[in-house]
Amino acid sequence: MKNLMLALCSFLVLMLAFCSCSEDEVMNTAESIEENNVATTSATKRTCGHTHHMNDLLSNPAFKESYNKRINNHLNYVKQHVGSRALCSSPEVIPVAVHFQGATGDLSCLVSLAEQAVAALNADFQGTNGDITNWTGNAASSYAGISHGEACLQFTLANQNHPSGYGLSNGDLAVTRNATNGDSDSDWSGYLNIFVGDAQGSLGYAPLGGAGTGDGVMIDKNYFGIGAACGNVGASAPFNLGRTLTHEVGHYLLLDHIWGNGCGQDDGVADTPNQESEYYDCPNIGVSSCGSTDLHMNYMDYVNDACMYMFTSGQATVTENYVASSLSILTNNVSSVISGSSTGGGGGGNTGSTCATPATISASVLSNTSARITFEAQAEASSYQLSYRVNGTTAWNSVSTTTAEYTLTGLAAGTTYDYRVRTNCPSGWTGFTTTQSFTTTGSTGGGSGASCDVPGSSDATYVNTKVTKVTWEAMPQAIRYQIRYRVQGTGSWITKSSTAAQKTLRNLQNGATYEYKIRTKCPSGWTGYTAIQTFEQSNGTGGGSGSSTNTVTFELILDNYGSETSFELINDANQVVEAGGPYNNGVSGQLITETFNIPDGCYTLYVDDSYGDGICCTYGDGSFSLLANSGTEVGYSDGNFGYYDYIDFCVTNNVVSLTSGDKDRKAHNLKPKMAHSE
Repeated sequence: MKNLMLALCSFLVLMLAFCSCSEDEVMNTAESIEENNVATTSATKRTCGHTHHMNDLLSNPAFKESYNKRINNHLNYVKQHVGSRALCSSPEVIPVAVHFQGATGDLSCLVSLAEQAVAALNADFQGTNGDITNWTGNAASSYAGISHGEACLQFTLANQNHPSGYGLSNGDLAVTRNATNGDSDSDWSGYLNIFVGDAQGSLGYAPLGGAGTGDGVMIDKNYFGIGAACGNVGASAPFNLGRTLTHEVGHYLLLDHIWGNGCGQDDGVADTPNQESEYYDCPNIGVSSCGSTDLHMNYMDYVNDACMYMFTSGQATVTENYVASSLSILTNNVSSVISGSSTGGGGGGNTGSTCATPATISASVLSNTSARITFEAQAEASSYQLSYRVNGTTAWNSVSTTTAEYTLTGLAAGTTYDYRVRTNCPSGWTGFTTTQSFTTTGSTGGGSGASCDVPGSSDATYVNTKVTKVTWEAMPQAIRYQIRYRVQGTGSWITKSSTAAQKTLRNLQNGATYEYKIRTKCPSGWTGYTAIQTFEQSNGTGGGSGSSTNTVTFELILDNYGSETSFELINDANQVVEAGGPYNNGVSGQLITETFNIPDGCYTLYVDDSYGDGICCTYGDGSFSLLANSGTEVGYSDGNFGYYDYIDFCVTNNVVSLTSGDKDRKAHNLKPKMAHSE
């Protein structure tokens, strides 16, 4: 970890030397794709024009002088407020305006796209994003002393007293269409401006520390938004979760790229490990470059949207301090441009009684590790925030939901939890409900059944006309699970077992309603079954109308002993569809590429090693991948297995979904291999 004050001083020197981060590489582009009548350019690697943009800005003496003043204000503020960060009771509101440039979508659609983007931005900065569980439930254990950040900031689209000449009236959200150019507009001073247009070959760019005088962040229109596109504005995978906006707003609020300028150069944040350079795609947790584990899932790295999901606590503090020290031009403008801002939130629409703090709230304990929280729905609510903590502690955990209920999982057995809820209304966040409590079942003594129970929650996901995937709450100490299912109204159950908290049900009847129940095998024996749940074996479109032929690609990297390696592709009927190998010895690192043209359905891809030591790592560095038609990787093995490894997947209309995968352990006590024949 790094000393904060030394880091900040180094950071200032770095800024004045015009070298805040390493040179961005030129964007690679893939084929143009047509989706929702929008032709977009799909980048294979994230790019950010931040460095070039800052160099251009700092070449202007007037900008350089004002910029240095802002940085000095920030550093002085930090010195005066070290250790004084309080719990967030009312977020600092930042007024936002979104300006679409060269957009073909209609305004109402673009407004909706802007609202979704700002909602995702808030979730990412406040640490309530749905995938924060990737950190709290998995990655955090590899990063001792690092906590995810929850910035006390609320980004809100302005809704009144708009600049004249843009056709906006009081009550309209501050969204313009083809009314601005470039990455700055002085008419919009006092706003965090999001310009959506041409990002000059990158996904986006922003100044490292914005001024609020009409500047903002630029997001390329091919990488803005979540979900369906509007005309020619919309994002495609792997950059379609709004994280380009999160990344660039991070720059605007003084966050540098997490790797700074290599192992010897800090990024100015105390709790981010030193890192040599950027990461792309979806790296494995645990990779290291500067003697510590690299934090590549951070929003300020270059990985895919689905693989970045957190700021650190230190980064959240930097953004709060920068807003407080250097962006008063934004915060002082809130009461003028956002109605209802006195509540600490902000937004458009009326502030009537149809949106308020829920009047009723209750908890239903489902198991010794889960509970469902339900509360009164509010007609105009855009979302709710549920906070919970172990009774007697001070730190709250927060999750976001758009429905008036939420199932908490991963709780401790026999433990009392406090919980409370608040509403995100058009006028901003309400206060929290009165804190209430519930106690999970089970023992805290660590006995044989201390954290093993019947699953408290489950979900069924349609895959195709014959397949549905059921997932449920994982139970610590579970040995395995059983799921029973049948067509509703029939008498006989079909029983399947699984060691994972999921099971893919196959050969189902299209259009039928199924019922199912689940139980857990614990060290103390089987639990009872869950209550019966149901699912419709239909995706709502009649099913089965997709493409009859799909293309997937199998890529295999060999180790030194290719003669031991082979593969098989098996369909639902347990028939071998494709097969290959064995291969030649002595060609470690050789790439074998196979293209499969297969009908809709579910498949298992097996890779076998006849010797029992896999294809990594003693005798080479083999691995294999499954790629969708778009080139997106949907399954991967590091080659570290024994006799076999496999990937289960389903494909419909060239959309591939990974359903499961497993491998055996390396066989032990194998004799060392003799030198292979060339």
